[in-house]
Amino acid sequence: MAIGVVVGILAWLLFPFSHGADFAQFHFHAQNWLAGRDPYAGGFPIMRNTRVVPEPFFYPFPALFLLAPFAVVPLRVGYALFAGASSALLAWAILVKSPERLPMLFGSAFILAAGLGQWTPLVTTTLLLPVLGFLAVVKPNVGLASVPADPSVIRIGGGAALLLLSLAFQPNWPSEWLRNLRSMPGHPIPILLPGGFLALLALLRWRRPEARLLVAMACVPQLLYFADQLPLWLVARTRRESIALSAISLIAWLISLQALNRPGGMPQFHSDEIVLAGVYLPALIILLRHENAGRLPAFVERRLAGWPAWLRGRPAEPAAP
Repeated sequence: MAIGVVVGILAWLLFPFSHGADFAQFHFHAQNWLAGRDPYAGGFPIMRNTRVVPEPFFYPFPALFLLAPFAVVPLRVGYALFAGASSALLAWAILVKSPERLPMLFGSAFILAAGLGQWTPLVTTTLLLPVLGFLAVVKPNVGLASVPADPSVIRIGGGAALLLLSLAFQPNWPSEWLRNLRSMPGHPIPILLPGGFLALLALLRWRRPEARLLVAMACVPQLLYFADQLPLWLVARTRRESIALSAISLIAWLISLQALNRPGGMPQFHSDEIVLAGVYLPALIILLRHENAGRLPAFVERRLAGWPAWLRGRPAEPAAP
């Protein structure tokens, strides 16, 4: 709660400079829906390439369900509440499941995600608390990447049920959403970028959920500017690993700001190599330091019995009570 309150207060104080950041768009489109208008028609005015353009809604309809409570209050209040609530939920999940990962809250990904009012803190929370897995659909690219790490009925079946339920509110939203996606600014796929193929080395640790997460993240389109990469902090299993990944990412972020934050420059669209080097590469190195061990269903273990030992890995030790 303390972490959520601090983040909420900072979001409130920084509002004159951030103007609500990405959350302002979510707030705008959610208000349109609550007012009975089509949230996928029209757009939020945003400055892009020295001119103002209407930015359409790029998220699936279920995102509006979660945004609705924050859209009934003024933008500044909703921004502070959303940033604070999502941060508190993530912090609670970390402290309950793996407190050694708490340093991730000092990394560039969390700072930017919370400051922008983005969805990745919530999606990361669903990986720590699988009972909330169905909520990952609100950010479909990162949500899809979370499935190999947690291919549970709740995440897949619950997410599908939420999507089907949303059709009752606006049956044509999938076609409108896909139409809007065609105008979305570039979201590269890391594995297709120079050096991105190195992420496939994570398959050497394929038994580990975090290895499957890293490979899947490298295969989905994303904005390579730290915030979308927050789930990769789950690769860090120890406090030292979490501190190292956060520290390296902060250095990478500062380099991005110094090198690209110039008149007319847009660091969020030109930091691909910096994010690969400052987040993906250290996450991969941390992962490869661990052995290929992890629990799999019994029927899968039986099928793997004939594989070479170096490829098969080994089942994880049972967790201590």
